[in-house]
Parts: sequence; C-alpha cells; structure tokens
Amino acid sequence: MKKKENRRITKKKWLVIFSLIIVIGILLLIIIKNKPSSRPYIIERKHKNKILAAKLDYRKEDFSPAHTKEIFSSEIVNEHTLNFLLHLDEVCRDAVDFADNIKQAKEYLLMIFPPETAEKLLNLYKTYLNYQISLQEKKAQWGMPKTPQEALEGLMKLQQYRREVFGKEVADIIFGASVEAQEYTIRRNAILHDEGLYAATKERLLRELNLEMWGDEVTADNNDNSYNRYQEALLLYKRDIAEMRSEEEREGFLAELRRQIFNPEQLKGLEQTEHTIAEEAKQKETYLCREREILNDPDLTIKEREEKIRELQDEIFGEQAEAFRRRQALYETISPQR
Repeated sequence: MKKKENRRITKKKWLVIFSLIIVIGILLLIIIKNKPSSRPYIIERKHKNKILAAKLDYRKEDFSPAHTKEIFSSEIVNEHTLNFLLHLDEVCRDAVDFADNIKQAKEYLLMIFPPETAEKLLNLYKTYLNYQISLQEKKAQWGMPKTPQEALEGLMKLQQYRREVFGKEVADIIFGASVEAQEYTIRRNAILHDEGLYAATKERLLRELNLEMWGDEVTADNNDNSYNRYQEALLLYKRDIAEMRSEEEREGFLAELRRQIFNPEQLKGLEQTEHTIAEEAKQKETYLCREREILNDPDLTIKEREEKIRELQDEIFGEQAEAFRRRQALYETISPQR
C-alpha cells in the first residue's frame, strides 16, 4: 500500500516539475522575444524613422508652394524639415552675409505661409544657420574617427550637440532619419569587415541589426548594384574563403557566387575587366623590373639611361607609352621622392 502511495506521490511530483519547466520555458521565450536591444542606439525607439525618410533627398522633394504649405500645415518639425532647411540654403545661396540670408529666407517664406508659420520656420532656420557655423569648430575639435567605434562615438557627439542647439525632441525628429542611416552603415560595415567572423555569424548579426534598427520595414541593405553586392559577398565570406582547403575549392565557390549575383552578360564583362586589369598589372611589373635594371646599370650615363627607359616604355606600352609618360610626369610632380 505504501509503495503504491509513494508511486502516486512521485508521479505527482514529476508532473509538477514538468509543468514548472513548461511555464519557465514559456516565460523565457516571452522575455527573449521582448528583450530590448543590448545595443544603445543613438535614436530612441519612439523616434524610429521610416527607411524612406532616411533616403529623402532635398533635390528630389517637391517644395512647390502648394505642396510645401501642405507639408507644414500642422507641424513645422517633421521628417521633411531637414530637407526644407537645405532647400532654403539653396534658395538663399546668393546671400552676401548672415543678415542678407535671413532677409531672403523671410521674403521667400512669407510668399508661401501665413505670417505666424513663416516666423516659426524663420526662427528655426536662424538656429540652423548658427548651428552650421558653429559645427565647423566642433568637428575640428572632435577629429577624424579611425575605427567603427570612434565613428559611432563621433555620430553620438554630433547628435548630442544638435540636441543642445535645437532641443532633444526637435533634433531627434529633424536629424533622426539621417543619423539612423549613418549609424546603420557604420554598424553594418563593421560586421562585414570583421575578419574574425564566418559568413554564418555575419549573416545572423546582420539580420539582428536589420530587425533592431528597422523592425518590420524593408531591410535597409537592399542593393541593386550587382558589383557592389558581389564585393559585399566577398567581405561576408572572407574568412570562409581563406580557410578553404584548396585553390580549386576557392575558385569553384567564387564561380558559383558570381553565377548567383551576375547575369551572363554582366559575368562576361566582369571577367573581361579582371583579365584586362591582370594583364596591365603584369605589364607594369615587367616594365618596373626592366626599368630597375637600367637605373642600376653603372656603365650607363644619365642620358643613356633616359634613352633606354624611353625605348623600354615604347616597347612595353606601345601606343599607350605617351599616356604612361604623362602619368609618370604628374606623379613625379606630386611626389618628387620616388
């Protein structure tokens, strides 16, 4: 009797434990799914801008009076504001000084907007002009970044300064799309250029980056240029290719990669270009080798060396010899110490 009772207790105990495991597993999945990004992105999630906003070009936007009035009918600070400020720069490009710039901008704004809206936009434009002037000194203080991390820190400093000038809310709305596009490019390139990672890891990190920065929107790294996509693929698979067992395996992998990216006509053009580059490199190496022999010949006078080098150039480069000599002369002008 006691044995049966013990078995029932043990059975109940295992059911409880099993149920707890399931509950804990579900909770972990929920936590992981809703876990905030471990990366501190510059623009907060609430200000996430659409990918299309990041691609807006002020030269392509419609700033006709009627459309401009519609764009700023409710708020003067939105995803079009930065492009409109750049547009105002273009409108006032003939201004002789700051005061004249403001005068021209005011006249232009009053032709489109009622006085109250025109005044708001003019005040914002004044702030923007002063920001542009002061930014040059700031950039000189910050210096040029040398690593992806320094580039991200520089972008953060830039946005922090904008927040000081415009206010956090306004700065993140006006410049947010531009900052996100730049931050994405820096982070993406850092992953692609990491020589310690295999392609599978890089692909996972890129997927995570896309999801964290762009959510359900179309991925920001779509590239219609086949050559650029091929160069990125080489970066993606760099370590995998380097660790392949034989040259034959590498060549086979690269050939298949090209077939996936290029159409037959593009592939033919790429192969012809690579063949031409290889031939030119071989030609130049032959020339430099024989040029060194002439320059190091102690039995030749300076004049004889010059004559022999000219004859060598004619022999190696043929019809392109004169063009080669012009390039050499230009190079010597820029870098006299050869």
